[in-house]
Amino acid sequence: MKEYERFDRIGTTPHRSYYIPFAQEDVVRTKHSILDRTSSSRFTSLDGVWQIKQLDHVEDFNVNEKVDESIPVPSCVQMHGFDQIQYLNTRYPFPVMLPHLPYENPCWHYRRTFNLKKQSGERYYINFEGVDSAFYIYINGEFKGYSQISHSTSEFDITDLAVNGENTIDVLVLKWCISTYLECQDKFRFSGIFRNVYMLTRPEEHITDYKIETRISDKDGIFKFINESPVDVTITLDDKTTVAPAGKEAEIVIDDVKLWTADEPNLYTAQLYANNEKIIESVGFREVSIDGKVFKINGEPVKLKGVNRHDFHCETAATVSLEDLAKDIHLMKELNVNAVRTSHYPNSPEFYMLCDTFGIYVMDEADLEMHGACSRDGRYEIDLWKEYAENEFFTPGITDRHAALVERDKNRPSVIIWSLGNESSFGKAFFGGANYIKRRDNTRPVHYEGLQNADSKYYYTELVDMVSMMYPSFEKIREDVLENEKETRPFVLCEYTHAMGNSCGDIAEYWDMIYNNEQMMGGFIWEWADHGIKTDQGFLYGGDFKEPEHDGNFCADGLLTPDRKLKSNALEMKAVYSGKTHSEVCKIDAPASTYKFSSTINIEVNEHTGEITSIKADGNEVLRTPIHFNIIRYTDNDRDLVAHWIDRCHLEACKSHIFSCEKTENTYKFTGVLAANCLMPAVEFELKYEVLANTLIATISYKIADYIESLPRFGIEFGVDKSHGNFSYVGFGPTESYVDKHVACEYGYYVSSAEENYDREYIRPQESGSHYACKYLAVKDLFKVTADLPFSCSVNPFTTEQLRTTLHSFELEENDFVNVCIDLAMRGVGSKSCGPDLPPEYEIPKTYSNTFKFVF
Repeated sequence: MKEYERFDRIGTTPHRSYYIPFAQEDVVRTKHSILDRTSSSRFTSLDGVWQIKQLDHVEDFNVNEKVDESIPVPSCVQMHGFDQIQYLNTRYPFPVMLPHLPYENPCWHYRRTFNLKKQSGERYYINFEGVDSAFYIYINGEFKGYSQISHSTSEFDITDLAVNGENTIDVLVLKWCISTYLECQDKFRFSGIFRNVYMLTRPEEHITDYKIETRISDKDGIFKFINESPVDVTITLDDKTTVAPAGKEAEIVIDDVKLWTADEPNLYTAQLYANNEKIIESVGFREVSIDGKVFKINGEPVKLKGVNRHDFHCETAATVSLEDLAKDIHLMKELNVNAVRTSHYPNSPEFYMLCDTFGIYVMDEADLEMHGACSRDGRYEIDLWKEYAENEFFTPGITDRHAALVERDKNRPSVIIWSLGNESSFGKAFFGGANYIKRRDNTRPVHYEGLQNADSKYYYTELVDMVSMMYPSFEKIREDVLENEKETRPFVLCEYTHAMGNSCGDIAEYWDMIYNNEQMMGGFIWEWADHGIKTDQGFLYGGDFKEPEHDGNFCADGLLTPDRKLKSNALEMKAVYSGKTHSEVCKIDAPASTYKFSSTINIEVNEHTGEITSIKADGNEVLRTPIHFNIIRYTDNDRDLVAHWIDRCHLEACKSHIFSCEKTENTYKFTGVLAANCLMPAVEFELKYEVLANTLIATISYKIADYIESLPRFGIEFGVDKSHGNFSYVGFGPTESYVDKHVACEYGYYVSSAEENYDREYIRPQESGSHYACKYLAVKDLFKVTADLPFSCSVNPFTTEQLRTTLHSFELEENDFVNVCIDLAMRGVGSKSCGPDLPPEYEIPKTYSNTFKFVF
């Protein structure tokens, strides 16, 4: 069997903790408040321009061939004109022929040279921090090794192959290998040397590995150093020094210790010395424990206000810089986030150092997801998942991933939970890795949501310390966890309130439960930021690259835009994570108007549809498009309802049909229905227009048909001249607000404009800019409207139909009018794109009525 159809790593050093050695005389600098590894004289970056050549098959590789194109390292090859960009969620990107791979398997021959002043008594190691999916390495034309696990460090001792002077590195990177069966994660599928590459120069006898543990004793902190190296190590910490002999342990006691938490990330600096080498470690004294059903840090209950985060940048894809990482951490702190789940693989090593320094709890997740197993026969069948989890063929690969996770990050105080992976069920193939973690590190609990889709006999396994769910309904949480006497573990939402598009309508309700139940540890929102490829036009998503298999814009599911602009989702999270879960209507009087009002208005009405086709105020036309009923919208969370709303009920095709019309000099009264061809009416309505001088009073009542399971909204829509784009309102603002999403807002009087109101940052256009529970709306220099009951409203540059049917924001066509929507009722936004159904109380009423007073 070929190397790339097995789970072996050849020629690599054993997995070890992340550290950078310095010479004793080096002056250690910091960058972004963490250790600047480039200030080490023993660190040589091999990043930069490499030569590259694309091959169609592994067999085409010749280490001595001409390689005449170039590419920056680190980077993803697809971002530099090679291969094809592809976004997939749950499917494998090739035929499922376990353990085999397609013969057509693109690979890339990388080459670069470096100069070395080779000295006796020193050893030379090359480190690759991330290569997708597997690679062979040659030094000066000689084979050195082969490695896989895309998001783990691969280290090679090249001392025997390196020469004094110029050296050549050749690397053959495979797009797919056996590991791809274990790395089927919801993301753009990129390839290449996408993380940093560097060389370490070490003494012949040097520190190889060690484990740091801390515990608390009254007010003191106990630092335990487990020396796993063949040399004695001298340790200094807080002006105290001790020696840990080779293979032995040592302890240092810190009096009146300052504890590490996300809120107060107190760190101590430890220096490790051996053979003219020093290693700097940041030490955080903290203990993680589970006390019955309660998760605790330093003996105190903690709520994890978390996000799921992928390594992704809109211009460099899976390659993210230290600056990118630091920007994310600072944004998280500003938004009250205190925890990250590294979905679904270990992040760059420097990410954890930033979390140590600035205070972020980390659920560190193994590079493992077998999602494609579910759909390998064309269905989506959970039992197919179980087959892979029970297949011990995968045991070596899964165990190696769990070892790589724990060994690299075991000394980071920010890491408080190990996660076995994501969406891969659970079975015999997991036993080796889970047991490895339990043996290797008993100071942190283990998480794994995959138990939810495993054989029931595994559900209460001792290998997993907490119960975890994705996107459960509130009823499921109550029934399966909080009211379940058998469930004695803490409960965490490893994914919840799916943040795709205009979303997160349920976050406040989740946190009402979390804040009020000690068993609930908190949760991690899916996800931190949208994935979108930045172009001169705008952001692109799945299917925009002519890839035959893709999952559309399902990658645009973040709290932030791909370039880290805040969406209303993020603001809602910030408010809820601050402890606020409600925002109430308060008494706010509509302001006294300063407008010059018309003396009279005249209206024209289509007696067959009930639409107002003209309103003239003192002879001047107000409308650019007729006032008509509006019952549709699009949000990404509505995607699962399209089959009912559009395919079955044809809401977008519903037209107004009038059955009766009573007309007097100043009044119209209609009864009618909204109906589509071939179908019964979707809505019955009654409509009354009354004109009094400069005032239009519109009374609207509706009744939704029984066969309509839900309706997005019921209201009116019309256009006015673009010169009237400024407006004011009394309602929830200043950002968009909905019946289930207004905790980030306050009730008040606000002034805005159509351009400011609509959020153009949604990658796919959708419903945006509505304001909930309004009692007053004024469109500048045109009209003001009040109502008997609160209503929702928006003033936007685009029509509802434009926002429903346009696939990219940059494709929206500008209008010469602004669009006004006034809704008797607007459905909540929820998080249904990958979450639970919208609670019934946030659906619009089946029958409703309101009276609006327009003054022109």
